[in-house]
Amino acid sequence: MIEHRGLPNPLPMFGNIANHIGGRLIHLNARFTGQPMTGVQRVAYELGRRLITTRTDAVTVAPEPPRPDYAMPVEVVPGLSGHLWEQVTLRRHLGPQDVLVGLGGTGPVGLRRQIVMIHDVNYLLGPDGFSRRFRVAYRVLQGALARQATICTVSHWSAREIARAFGIDASRIEVIYNAADHILEVEPDRSAPERLGIAARPYALCVGSANPNKNFATALAAYAALDNPAFDLVIVGGGDPRIFGDEIGMAKHPRLHRLSRINDAELRAVIEGAAAFLMPSLLEGFGIPAIEAMALGTPVIAAKASALPEVCGEAALLVDPLDVGEMGCAMLAVTGDAQLAQRMIAKGRLQAASYAWDRSARRLSGLVDRVAQGATTSR
Repeated sequence: MIEHRGLPNPLPMFGNIANHIGGRLIHLNARFTGQPMTGVQRVAYELGRRLITTRTDAVTVAPEPPRPDYAMPVEVVPGLSGHLWEQVTLRRHLGPQDVLVGLGGTGPVGLRRQIVMIHDVNYLLGPDGFSRRFRVAYRVLQGALARQATICTVSHWSAREIARAFGIDASRIEVIYNAADHILEVEPDRSAPERLGIAARPYALCVGSANPNKNFATALAAYAALDNPAFDLVIVGGGDPRIFGDEIGMAKHPRLHRLSRINDAELRAVIEGAAAFLMPSLLEGFGIPAIEAMALGTPVIAAKASALPEVCGEAALLVDPLDVGEMGCAMLAVTGDAQLAQRMIAKGRLQAASYAWDRSARRLSGLVDRVAQGATTSR
């Protein structure tokens, strides 16, 4: 039984059932809509909602109604939950000619007529940020999918690492870049910087989770080593106290501002208000926050690591992510040299404009067509 939710009327559903009776149907696995919208979910949402609005043969299925953050129609297919929903309930729901699109990194094992977006294998490259149970489960699951399904990912760097991890040919993996133009659709909350207590002085900004791979520890050490800098350091989302160790004297630093997760309207205002955006990550499959900052006219300092050089190109000031002195000098240069900052802002806007969710969604739709027609490998 399908419980239908999220559409203004049932007509689209009946139209899709008619298409299904006549042959193939494209199913978007929207289990992600029941999860908080972080990086992977953002990508799945932006690509998924465009795919289903541009194709008459596509429907969205999930085990539960979507959270309020997700403005997209969902057909609720009740049954098991979590990964078991994908492996059992979803698998049984599909017709023999249907194609499944999974943008969250997982899907039913053994199903060949499916596309799976594996964003990265950072859980294998930087395992400290993941539990052993997660690492083992995902290595087995994604390894099986990589050998059976059509795989896409978010950068050429990720494609190479996925291929190496699972012993497949990287040329089989379709690269569909992320984008950041969603942030331009958000109305900024201009009162946020003052309300959050960061408006008094210029600030360098870091955004990300508390995962050790985000490398906030080096950013903190770099800032702590500066002699009375004229700017503060703001970290959004890094709430784990383990990354703010007293050993580097930063736990109660008067110029360090630690903010928990903030909404998109606040985030846009905080990014636009920053003198520099710092992305010191050791591992990034793409690095959406860096491109968001570029799109909003904030100069970016990024780690010379993983996908960041590929994604940022010459628009960011690239630094060794483990060199405290180099990172500190980069922050001083960008916040202290107005001409340098303006050049970086101009380059950043051009770089951000080279990515677009609509363009990436068209690439995904083309891949769907090839899989539906039996061409399950990309060039």
